Amino acid sequence: MDDLNASELVKYSKALLLLQLQALNKDEEPTKLEVLLSRAGLNAREIADLLGKNASAVAKALQRAGKTAA
Repeated sequence: MDDLNASELVKYSKALLLLQLQALNKDEEPTKLEVLLSRAGLNAREIADLLGKNASAVAKALQRAGKTAA
């Protein structure tokens, strides 16, 4: 990831912020990491790479959560 452009940096920063907010909000039911990262604008392949999972498994998790795999 040496060649991150500005939009990618924003996307990953937003993902980190969402993860931190989720960690701070203990009253709410936890949201799957795949969904949080998808909300930040990452696609299934990018999420899979970050989490060390198969892209198909991530896409299925997003589908089950009612979120389309980007």
